[in-house]
Amino acid sequence: MGDQSEWTEYTDRFVQRTPTQPDFWFGNRTIFKTLPEHATDVEDQISMAQADNPGAGFTVMFWDVAEADLTPFANLFEASGYEIETGITLAGDAARRPGLPAGVVFRQIVSDADWGAVIDLQLAGMIGDGFDPNTAESYIQKSFARRRQVSAAGRGGWFGLFEGDLLVADMGLVWSPDLVRYQSVETRESHRRRGFCAVLLGEVSAFASKRFPDARQVIVAEAGTSAARLYERAGFVPVERVVSASRTPK
Repeated sequence: MGDQSEWTEYTDRFVQRTPTQPDFWFGNRTIFKTLPEHATDVEDQISMAQADNPGAGFTVMFWDVAEADLTPFANLFEASGYEIETGITLAGDAARRPGLPAGVVFRQIVSDADWGAVIDLQLAGMIGDGFDPNTAESYIQKSFARRRQVSAAGRGGWFGLFEGDLLVADMGLVWSPDLVRYQSVETRESHRRRGFCAVLLGEVSAFASKRFPDARQVIVAEAGTSAARLYERAGFVPVERVVSASRTPK
């Protein structure tokens, strides 16, 4: 599923690089096999991560450790300008399907016009989250050029809910017969807190279940967020917990 990325394994870490998208944070990162135990370990891991992706305008580190607790070192990372986050992977066989509201249509994104609507909605979401418009536009354009290729090659797909001609929510999938992974859900600001995300999740899950009935479905969310709670209500169960530290240059 990650054929756009290059992976290198070292004794103490994995390094992911995505040459076609150098501004893709989670595609250019260092994943350490163990948590730092001392302040000097924090400094060493920061130095290694910076050296692993020297051309990137950011530094991203992950620790894929069950029940990871970074509390003793959070202050050290934050003092160096890093933001600490905890993410969870949730899995299930299928999401609950609330059904489509009156006047709303679900369809796979195929036409140029629909792809353009997806890009506009995803870009508005990033800008609304506080990202720099120029950086966000560059990332979205490159990201969706790749995602259209994945869709055209039959390795995944993108989907939307439409109210008339207006795209109100969208999300993607990458898939194989054994594993289906959700990507980048976005809901139009005017339509949030109205159940559209749950509806879209249910429709996309049903599509995936019909295509790959034996596949495990997984989705990633930041721990403790409304998105994570929504996925759990839909029937997904937390199966993995990761901690990340990220920093953009001053």
